[in-house]
Amino acid sequence: MSEKKILSEYDLAFNFINGNDEALGELYTLYYSSLMMVAYKYTQNTEKSKDIVGLVFEKLLNLTPSKRQTFFLHPEKGMYPLLLSIIKNKSLDEIKQNKLHQEIKKQIESITSYIGTNAIFVRFEEDAIKQLIDYLSKREKEILQLHLQGFKNDEIAMQLNISYNTVRNTLHSAKQRVKKLWQLFM
Repeated sequence: MSEKKILSEYDLAFNFINGNDEALGELYTLYYSSLMMVAYKYTQNTEKSKDIVGLVFEKLLNLTPSKRQTFFLHPEKGMYPLLLSIIKNKSLDEIKQNKLHQEIKKQIESITSYIGTNAIFVRFEEDAIKQLIDYLSKREKEILQLHLQGFKNDEIAMQLNISYNTVRNTLHSAKQRVKKLWQLFM
């Protein structure tokens, strides 16, 4: 029987960078708890923290060998400082996205809560918003509906197989078009 050699953090990171995907699995096991704590520090949510850490490692696994070669390795800690920085930034992005999501939701709700209080006017407003959304392009409508269902931009991007920036920009333009149409027709 051969004994498995225990590799240093640097060696694991070096092996990953040079194409060994299994080394990333070992790094995941090694760093998972501490990276979860970093993500939780910012998000204050265990599930979001798990998602962030998992997503970061998933993206690392999907990197091409040439992209991996651009990583800087710490002489002792390998990829750990880089991973800490990525997790911190992803956590801050999550906070920003959540705030942005809440703001967009408030703005859309403010469009739909136009003056009316009686049931007929409320029904009229709901129908009007649905009709205004029908004036959007297929992509805008699809993204806006997923957003209104509570999906985050990165989740929409993954689901529709488009970039995060495309989702963000399309959502912004859809919201602006609905606002302009509302002002025009109402």
